Amino acid sequence: MFDFSSSPLLTRRSPGERSFGLIIEMLIVWGIAFFVPLIVGFIPGAVATVILGINGFSELLNDAVSSGIAGGAGTVDSEAVRALTERITESEGYRLTELFGEAWTVAVALFVCLAIQRRSLSTLGIERKGAAKRYAGGILLGAVLCSATVLVTCLSRAATFDGYRGNVNYLFLFFFLLGYVIQGAAEELLIHGLFMTTLARRFRWLPSVLVSAAFFMLLHAVNAGVTFLSLLNVFLFGVFLGLFVIRTGSVLGAAALHTAWNFTEGHVFGCSVSGFPAASGIFSVTFDAQRAVTNGGAFGPEGGLGCTMILMLSLIAVLFLPSLGGKRRGTNA
Repeated sequence: MFDFSSSPLLTRRSPGERSFGLIIEMLIVWGIAFFVPLIVGFIPGAVATVILGINGFSELLNDAVSSGIAGGAGTVDSEAVRALTERITESEGYRLTELFGEAWTVAVALFVCLAIQRRSLSTLGIERKGAAKRYAGGILLGAVLCSATVLVTCLSRAATFDGYRGNVNYLFLFFFLLGYVIQGAAEELLIHGLFMTTLARRFRWLPSVLVSAAFFMLLHAVNAGVTFLSLLNVFLFGVFLGLFVIRTGSVLGAAALHTAWNFTEGHVFGCSVSGFPAASGIFSVTFDAQRAVTNGGAFGPEGGLGCTMILMLSLIAVLFLPSLGGKRRGTNA
């Protein structure tokens, strides 16, 4: 097995680093993860939704108001309001602005690292040397792993590949790709760059990986369509990403992998992404509603048994495959 304990990422230290109590540092990370997107992303998300989906918004708003007037002065049709809310939050415009809003998570995480903990970016796994190569490799690996998950799901007949969708707005897809670049960077920087390495300063690599993966799973626990299997897969994905970061000594490849996985799932194959509604993908995949355990149902392919199989193979690979240079390290755990 690869010797994760000797990873450069876990041994890097910056002169003058500041350390706080474990509980305080965990609260800082949780605060960034839960409250920054909520507070910062609400207003621009709502405004951008109105701009990007003005016709649907106006139509539903008119229905709510007119129904309320018909029901008597001062009343509002609660069903129309609920439909209005769902239309907004499930629109692609709202999702797009949520993704771009993750830039604030990146900014706050970097501020905590540089100004509060007084650590260098290299201790988070961010270095210029080899950055482009690592990022490109992560993009390729993420696209391959997600495509393999969809392929296995289709081969099991839990889903059907319908082919090219047609009438694809590639400019819109480009903006979604940029959004997923930001989201992938935000989640990996926060969870495996900041949180996992902070834990690794107090514990060994394995508990640090497992705890950060559990935190990653917790962030997805309230998503639509969530099941025990989908949460298990998210946890396994978190473990794989954590091991990948430690093994490569860089968070950049994991950020790229995360980006490619989400974009491929949602906008190449048009599937749901972690419970977010299916988007207008380049291709179309139809799920068998009776095979939700295999295909992931409303959560998307990453919530099914096909993904479980791919993730288990990925974990075996990151744990046991020798380095590309052919040098195998010891088996310390």
